[in-house]
Amino acid sequence: MKIAVVSENNKISQHFGRAEGFFVYDGTNKEYFLSKGHGEIPKQLKELGIDFVACGGIGEGAINNLKSLDIKVFSGLEGFCDDIAEGFFRHILVNGDAICTSHSHHHGEHHSSGHSCNCKCGK
Repeated sequence: MKIAVVSENNKISQHFGRAEGFFVYDGTNKEYFLSKGHGEIPKQLKELGIDFVACGGIGEGAINNLKSLDIKVFSGLEGFCDDIAEGFFRHILVNGDAICTSHSHHHGEHHSSGHSCNCKCGK
């Protein structure tokens, strides 16, 4: 079983499609991969044999793409990638279901431009 944790500076990325890369964990090993870009990430994860992906916010289209590839999504998460992976393998990872409903803005801009983001940032 493999999990990919979408990363920015060793912390979980708050926007799946804009992440710089992701860590892949299989319970014993950890590898880092650069993202091939917004629309390519689901395919890239499938090619790596990923079963689960963990992220902060994620769009509904990306969720649907991942589900069509039999990759399960844990969203609405915060923290360091290694801690997220450890929680997953210890069966204590809680899915927050943060779904971004705006595709054209960064997370911080969702709130200031009137978009809803369903995240756990309290805005």
